[in-house]
Amino acid sequence: MDEEEQEQVTHAEEAPPYNQLAAEETHYALFTDGSCCIIGMNRKWKAAVWSPIRQAAQATEGEGGLSQLAELKAVQLALDIAEREKWPKIYLYTDSWMVAKAL
Repeated sequence: MDEEEQEQVTHAEEAPPYNQLAAEETHYALFTDGSCCIIGMNRKWKAAVWSPIRQAAQATEGEGGLSQLAELKAVQLALDIAEREKWPKIYLYTDSWMVAKAL
């Protein structure tokens, strides 16, 4: 992003519930989730993004992190999708208190 684009970025606002979005706005809605578990002696995490309009998911996974890292990785995936597709806005739905408060 150049300087002008960076100035246009605003802080996050609480979105309405998904089922209250106007039909044309649902295109910009993504649901995120992340989790972590211990397998043997290793901590593994997985992050995912779901698009209800496209009925498509994208996921990533890794080792050595907590659930909070996985939640942040899911948000990163969602932001990457919105940027790649040049969305003018994004409605991000998460079950993570930490993510919601950080935005």
